Amino acid sequence: MTDIPKEMSGSDALFAPTANFKAMLLRAIARELVDKIIPALNSPDAVDRAQLARLVTDNLAADLDVAPSVATRLAPQMRRVIQDALDADCKSLPSERLQALSAELQNAPADVDALRNIAARVVRLLADQGAGRNAPAALTAPAGLKALGRVDALWLQEFCAASVKLTEVSSTPASSATNAAPSNILTADHVTKYLRRRFPESHGITATELVRVPGGRSKKTYFVSISGSDLLPNQVVIRQDYALKYAGTRIVDEYRPLMMLAQRGLPVPRPLHLETESSEVGPPFMFVPRFSGKPPGSYFGMIAGAPGAFRDLAAMLGQLHCMDATGLGAADAVTNTDQLGSVIAQYQRKWRDNATRASPVIDYAYAWASDQCHREPGLTAFVHGDCGPYNFLIDNDRLTVILDWEFAHVGDPAEDLGIARVYAEGSLAWPEFLDIYRANGGPSVSEPRVQLGMLTQFLKGTTLVAASGRNYQEGGTNEFVKGATSFTGLRLIEQRIADLLQRFGAF
Repeated sequence: MTDIPKEMSGSDALFAPTANFKAMLLRAIARELVDKIIPALNSPDAVDRAQLARLVTDNLAADLDVAPSVATRLAPQMRRVIQDALDADCKSLPSERLQALSAELQNAPADVDALRNIAARVVRLLADQGAGRNAPAALTAPAGLKALGRVDALWLQEFCAASVKLTEVSSTPASSATNAAPSNILTADHVTKYLRRRFPESHGITATELVRVPGGRSKKTYFVSISGSDLLPNQVVIRQDYALKYAGTRIVDEYRPLMMLAQRGLPVPRPLHLETESSEVGPPFMFVPRFSGKPPGSYFGMIAGAPGAFRDLAAMLGQLHCMDATGLGAADAVTNTDQLGSVIAQYQRKWRDNATRASPVIDYAYAWASDQCHREPGLTAFVHGDCGPYNFLIDNDRLTVILDWEFAHVGDPAEDLGIARVYAEGSLAWPEFLDIYRANGGPSVSEPRVQLGMLTQFLKGTTLVAASGRNYQEGGTNEFVKGATSFTGLRLIEQRIADLLQRFGAF
């Protein structure tokens, strides 16, 4: 709602709270969460959700008291850049479509969301217009494409900077089943019923405790304590699919590669049991052993330095990347295509199919990354695809296990190296990481390809938040975490992408 018009007075004004008041109230809720509610919580999952709720209130407040002032400064510039791109670079469009876009732009309010919506569509038009060219788009891309990406990155930078000034609490991101189960809340009783049906020879098998593990935005994870059987360890982990309309990866696809990698001695969780159907526990899942250690960071950054763990990771990736992909259950291995380019194209399709909010800078990042793939050929290896610090555990600065192999595939080793570099640079000099990697069999990967891998890490994130937002918006899930991460996560990912594009000279 807009601020109270000056002509309103008396009782009329009482029923029109200002945007600033709403923002103040949202920030007050955030302070209550940080100061009073979160410290009193005992469950790690409850803390995770409360922190996520705090982050949502911060972002909603910024929409009310930051976005309008930034829009006042930047909306005219964004409007000019869009119009320039339409005039100079979209001449090949059908005249009626070009006229419709121009009219929509002229009638658009001085609102950044409305202008970003138009800008994102123009970015996609320009990117698709040049997609069939044989020459690298770095040489042929229209100037308007880069200008649209640059002005959107400027908007994100100013919005984030102004938000930090007004936000009194930290803006650090939170750490981050349907069928036979009678509710969406899994309990130890559900697990016990499943165990007794599945393992009838262990009459007294019982799940004595079940704890939801925070995080797990694409898979659910639980710690389970089991008694009364020698068939399973006393402590196991459930890794489970979400029941979603727009499904991502499947737990069943992780099973065979994990078995193969465990047999080869890599630090991975050897599966103990796979359930491929929905059951008392909910969607498909698998049991894996519980390992010691804690994750040293989240998707958005490290908690603390871990040089020893990153040396171990470099050695593990070197060993992984020199293995025969077909021997790891990847019978569809292909060696004559650009694997990284294929991954980027796949992520771009998912982003376009599912995005519920416009982001010109993300669409520009996809166009830039796709074009960069043409500069030199890539390599082929079996890759983890998500080897960030949130997916491995460390104990005394040593790597104990690499978790969550849902994105494992035949790809380009630059993808894993780029992901590792995003987080390793603050703990370990990158040349040292590469020396260890190559000493353990890893191939030589060029710097530009590694940079593409770094960007791909956050392009992948765009597909996850987009699918979450689509599921939440269309009723595919009512889970608070899905809706909240789709809202707050996209903004954080946009900023990381803008920072990397600037670092790589893409603007």
